[in-house]
Amino acid sequence: MKNFWTAIRDSIQHLPTIVLATICSVGIAILWSSNIGALYPVIDMTLKGDSMQSWLEKSSDASITTLEQLDSQFLASAKAKQLKQRFTGQSFVSESKAQSTIEAQILAEEYALGWKTWGLGWANELLPRDPFKTICMIMGVLIFSTLIKHLLMMANDLLIAHVSTSIVRGLRMNVFDVALGMDRKTYQTFGTSGLLAAITAAADGLAAGIMSLFGAAIREPLRVASCLIMACFISWRLLLLSVVLAPLLIFVVLYFNKKIRSIAASIMGRNAGFHEVLLEALSNIFTVQAFTMEKHEKERFSRCTDDMRRVNLKMIFYTGLSKPFTELIGIGMVAITVCAGAYLVVNKQTHIFFLQICEKPMSITDLLIFFGLLVGASDPLRKLSGVSVSIYNGAIAANFLYAILHSKPALPQAVSPIALNGRHSSLSLKNVCFHYNPEHPILKNVELELPFGKTVAILGSNGSGKSTLIQLLCRYYDPVDGTIEMDGVDVRQMSLQDLRKRVALVSQSTELFNRSVLENIQYGSPDSTREQAIEAAKLAHAHQFIMDSLSEGYDTIVGQAGQKLSGGQRQRIALARAILRNPEILILDESTSQIDMTSEIRIRETLQLMKGKMTLVIITHREALIALADQVYYMKDGTMSVSTSTQAAA
Repeated sequence: MKNFWTAIRDSIQHLPTIVLATICSVGIAILWSSNIGALYPVIDMTLKGDSMQSWLEKSSDASITTLEQLDSQFLASAKAKQLKQRFTGQSFVSESKAQSTIEAQILAEEYALGWKTWGLGWANELLPRDPFKTICMIMGVLIFSTLIKHLLMMANDLLIAHVSTSIVRGLRMNVFDVALGMDRKTYQTFGTSGLLAAITAAADGLAAGIMSLFGAAIREPLRVASCLIMACFISWRLLLLSVVLAPLLIFVVLYFNKKIRSIAASIMGRNAGFHEVLLEALSNIFTVQAFTMEKHEKERFSRCTDDMRRVNLKMIFYTGLSKPFTELIGIGMVAITVCAGAYLVVNKQTHIFFLQICEKPMSITDLLIFFGLLVGASDPLRKLSGVSVSIYNGAIAANFLYAILHSKPALPQAVSPIALNGRHSSLSLKNVCFHYNPEHPILKNVELELPFGKTVAILGSNGSGKSTLIQLLCRYYDPVDGTIEMDGVDVRQMSLQDLRKRVALVSQSTELFNRSVLENIQYGSPDSTREQAIEAAKLAHAHQFIMDSLSEGYDTIVGQAGQKLSGGQRQRIALARAILRNPEILILDESTSQIDMTSEIRIRETLQLMKGKMTLVIITHREALIALADQVYYMKDGTMSVSTSTQAAA
């Protein structure tokens, strides 16, 4: 629950809204019990045919008569006690107890008389004398108060929804921000499916938990308390007798909540797995179809959804099982009260066995209202069992979300980053070593000096470490040993934003967004104009196919991941995007592997024009691009050496 309370503490900025919602809850609770209590005079007047004034007058007269009788009994008991003491010289305990009982009855009757006198004054001011009109007026007030109660409930729900959705929106934004800033290693730990599940399902679960906590978890106990407080005015001892089964109720609730909490954690984990299967199949749909693996993916998805179905059914089973147990215990509590109250009314008693329940015998009306208040308290109690489930689900969701928010990045940020003035003059790799697993080193003591404006080609077989070297240059990872320096400054001492603004990468696996061609080219250069983007497309030899082959030219939406374009077209748009950024270092990682030879020769001419204006790092096996290099390096088993001949290296 720690992370859930952290999310609640984040809501302090919404304190005025929460306070207003709580005030609404208090109003709802007062009106809930008052509506039940308002039936008391209606029932009594209906039975006796009195107006409110006459009913209060008769009730007050009865209280005065009772007080006179009690005073007489008290005086008689006191005289009897004095006479016995005078003749025997002993104090009798029984007479003392009788006097104490009479004193308690006198106090109770005086208290009741005070309320009746106060009520009579208001009744004379506000209510008609006619019994039927009085009942109609009370019913009208009851309807109006019910309307106010529901308006307050609607306001309470809206206020709490505003708080919960605002908190969850902030958490979603924070998770998204953290995800965008994650290094490769941390991102791979959570995966796209895990992050998606956190931002969608987990955030929704937390929102429901917060709504339950600030809404029903405050409102329903207040409704229970208001009913029990009013029941106390009738007979607090009978109320205590009715809750003897409360410990058993608490035990049942805690038992089922423990079961439900463990299932909720299981559901959250399976939800992440569900997103993983779904994303993998749909993101690789053409591969699935090309290898006729539709049946296999359907089976994976079927197993995943069936697993989720079974866990959800288990949750529904335990949630459903908790309700009858809770209601049975609640019925048991009411049954005890019914039996005890009926005994007191039928036999006109104030005690049950040796226990005093009330100061004076209860009337039928008192007992009926007491039962009504208990029933009024049972409805919110029933709802509270569902509230606890929602809060536990919210707590599990909070754990999932805050695990991402509190994740420690593998790439530490410089506390006081060093900023380079203007364009860098050299890039150096000094004894760079790297591995994912210590037993399998990827790079071994790589040395490389790249003066600004030079062009180098890096060759080597698959798995030789070329792509890993590029990822280190972009600082997606840090070297295990050695340093990468720009003008003598370790890149770890620079801000990531400063470093990556100087570098542009065009990789073999081109990543485009489901936006227009123009937006994809301008991505990373938001201040560029349409004319500048078109000029970059011309340099990347993409302008012709954009205008000739695409229906809306630069305004054509390319589809998810650029699926409406061919591989070569995607690579040329990615190259245009990099050219428009005008970086200090341009890295081409097999960036022309899907481009035809004629276009590649034209691209080489464009890159030839850029020589001296930026540093070019080319990973390729295409001779047209290798010929651009001032120096060719060859990588094998994680080591780098200078190639003696471009042709030999190729």
